[in-house]
Amino acid sequence: MPKKFISFFAVLGMLILTGASCISLGGTTVGPMGVFESTDKAESWKAVSAFPTNQGVKSIAGIKVFRLYNDPSDSNAIYLASRGQGLFYTYDNGQNWQSVPVFNNAFIYGLAVDPTDKCTIYVSDGPHIFKTTDCSRTWKIVYTEERTTERLVSLSIDFGDHNVVYGALLGGDIMVSKDAGKSWRVTKRFGFNLQYLTSDPLTPKRIYVASYRNGLFRSDDLGENWIDLTAGLDNFSDSRAFNRLVLNGGQKNSLFWISKYGIVRSDDAGLTWTELKLLTPPGSVNIYAFAINPKNQKEIYYTGTILGEKNVHVRSTFYKSTDGGTNWLTKKLPTNTIPTHLMLHPDNGSRLFMGFTTLD
Repeated sequence: MPKKFISFFAVLGMLILTGASCISLGGTTVGPMGVFESTDKAESWKAVSAFPTNQGVKSIAGIKVFRLYNDPSDSNAIYLASRGQGLFYTYDNGQNWQSVPVFNNAFIYGLAVDPTDKCTIYVSDGPHIFKTTDCSRTWKIVYTEERTTERLVSLSIDFGDHNVVYGALLGGDIMVSKDAGKSWRVTKRFGFNLQYLTSDPLTPKRIYVASYRNGLFRSDDLGENWIDLTAGLDNFSDSRAFNRLVLNGGQKNSLFWISKYGIVRSDDAGLTWTELKLLTPPGSVNIYAFAINPKNQKEIYYTGTILGEKNVHVRSTFYKSTDGGTNWLTKKLPTNTIPTHLMLHPDNGSRLFMGFTTLD
């Protein structure tokens, strides 16, 4: 079968504009999607998909994971943003999951947890930004996008001032609220599609925004002025075909750009880049899941996925390095669906969580 190597965000482009499907809660805690956990640095995996209900324990094994988010102030809390099946959360590291009824069947594009108050959360379902201040018990809409073709695709909170909230719109606008969501202002209109925005946990006022095909940009003043970091990325072929941006929580100014090319690293806040040597040649696989241990920089993980014609999933492989990428080991994944997001436990580097999806 001929193979195509396609950015996950390119594949999801149409879904970002239209995607919604029904919640699928099964009767078993083991399944092809949902979330899996490893407690031994990816040597083995188990499903963590239990979903207790009044009718018994069901499962999130049928949930298509878009992203996983941790809580900066509660290492036991994880939030699952799904592709058209709502928002789920756990306060016990995935042992039991709950859903948020207001988001049933919604595509969850972005989520941000207040780093100083675990009960304050912002969520985007595309046209709206919702906010809760009571740990998901009640929600209110704090922003509505009136343009029907627009979607709020990413949210983040500044780590220096929790009243500052950032939002990125698919069409290229950056929105900032400095009063915890009460009012919003557009600080930049890029004029091309944006895919992801994140604030820097080690540098207050700094945010990065990524675009598929248009590169990476950084602001050091709450989104007012921007530095184009794309020139350095252009030294690597197809590096504009964006998949992931991961900030290195263990080293200031360090970040990883994951694209069709592979993985490149910057240790000067995106000004210059070096290639992370992988077991997979540049351009040979799609890398959707990546993580580095912030407490041990030599431990690096990524997945390589091959998609065939019509985006049919051919295979995925897990790669692990314990020496900073000099050598790599291959590991088998626990399911044959597509790994979309990998997250390390904030307090335990041996513990990993991975979300899976399908593209149908």
